[in-house]
Amino acid sequence: MSSERRYYDDSYTTRFEGQVVALGEHAGKPALELATTWFYPESGGQLADHGAIGALKLVDVQVGHDERVWHVVEAPAGDAIPASGALACEIDWARRFDHMQQHTGQHILSAAFERLLDGPTLSSTLGAERSVIEVGLAEVDWRTVGRVEEAANRVLWEDRALKLHWTDDAHIGEFPLRKPPKVTGRIRVVEVPDWDWSACGGTHTRRTGEVGAIKIVGWERLRGNVRFAFLCGGRALRDHAWRTETLLEAAKRRSRSDRELVAHLERALDERDELKKRGRAHVRAPVPRVGGAVGRLRDDRARAVARGGAREGRFGCGPENDRARAAGRGARQGGRQPGHGDGGARRRRRRARGFRGGERSTREARGVGSEPASASHPHRREPCAPSLPWSRPC
Repeated sequence: MSSERRYYDDSYTTRFEGQVVALGEHAGKPALELATTWFYPESGGQLADHGAIGALKLVDVQVGHDERVWHVVEAPAGDAIPASGALACEIDWARRFDHMQQHTGQHILSAAFERLLDGPTLSSTLGAERSVIEVGLAEVDWRTVGRVEEAANRVLWEDRALKLHWTDDAHIGEFPLRKPPKVTGRIRVVEVPDWDWSACGGTHTRRTGEVGAIKIVGWERLRGNVRFAFLCGGRALRDHAWRTETLLEAAKRRSRSDRELVAHLERALDERDELKKRGRAHVRAPVPRVGGAVGRLRDDRARAVARGGAREGRFGCGPENDRARAAGRGARQGGRQPGHGDGGARRRRRRARGFRGGERSTREARGVGSEPASASHPHRREPCAPSLPWSRPC
């Protein structure tokens, strides 16, 4: 026995008493079958209703292979699921009405594509967040989309009353359907007067004005056709709200009007690309040789260092060289002639070599050479001591 499906003729009933006739499972979850139901099962690209059956939460509705309608439920912890009896049922109206808006809007939009562009709808899916239709078109642009949107929304503004028809295989030809029906036997036809006739078993609004608005929000090429994403009713309003807020806030931060924002962003992107090109060219360019004043300064410093080394190296070791070195330093420091050394400088040098009060240093007394290595630089030799009577030659 299959359930009597009352939603075909009445999409607006949200509360009813359901008689449980069977308890079973669907996809491993507990499910109930009702003698009569207003809950819509997932089919025809439209999602299933949600709601409540007694104290049970209705999370899905599916049709089995034997055409039985199974209401998939979740029970509170510790509660048993009844296998029979009458239970109060309630449909999630916000979800149901949203699906009604999307489905009715899809019929109107598909008819607009066919009437204006001769583009047939090849498939449709009414998703939880947005809906899509695949249309047999090769190319499209925003101006064309605008024409289609305006034609579809004019049907909404005229608030036409939808009509439902029941027919069979013998009389289905009396209706100018957009596409042939997928079912046989008893067939339901949804009519939008003077606009569209479709064989359909989904839930729809009573009048086109209840759809509110139809807005295409994007498209993409697919299998040689074009797949359009669209929103209707409350979804279109919410989408318009966040897009408007984002656009106006972005324009305000850049001190531009919303209509100037795209051109402003394009200029900014062009400038960024140009800077990237210059940066890459700078990285690839060869490093120039230093010339001019900077090059001359570098060469002068190198020559000065070389001259300093030669000057330090022209004196050898030994008493005569020590006197010559000391005389040269004195001449450089005070303008004195060679041979006129500075007694204070000589005493400072003697103290630096370890002599105190004319006595030989402990190191000299121990026989350590006069060329000790520096403590901080063990491989650098200290300069020779001044020439004194008890000094050993280097």
